[in-house]
Amino acid sequence: MNREGIVRQITELAIPLLASEQLELIDVEFKREGHGQVLRFLIDREGGVDLDTCTKTSEILGDMLEMEDIVTSSYNLEVCSPGIERPLKRPEDFSKFVGSKIYAKTRTKTHDRKHFAGILGAATKETFTVKCDDITVEIPYKLVSKAHLVVDLDF
Repeated sequence: MNREGIVRQITELAIPLLASEQLELIDVEFKREGHGQVLRFLIDREGGVDLDTCTKTSEILGDMLEMEDIVTSSYNLEVCSPGIERPLKRPEDFSKFVGSKIYAKTRTKTHDRKHFAGILGAATKETFTVKCDDITVEIPYKLVSKAHLVVDLDF
């Protein structure tokens, strides 16, 4: 099974398991990094997650992965918070953060560019809008290669 298939299967199993712990699965990554393969889960909940939550969730997910035997090669399991510049993956993520500053990158040019930084406007099941450079552009989710919140820290 390829990496995408592994991630898809793990995601399907992890969502209800984490929901039973009042946790939301933000993303699953399975990729090679400098020290080998990493299987990374980004989790969140209302009010955020702390180290104890990540540790407990790592044990729960580790047990599930061992029982299901989906990944046959060695890997490092990581469970972490999405951080303050949380990735936006699903239409629900975009809807949740309407009015926030975001960055989005598209796979191909749309509106004569691939990079969009601005305020997230309306979000539907198919598209979202971003107000950037005094214009509002509508972007279909299917074109997005990467999107995340942007936090400005003014001291």
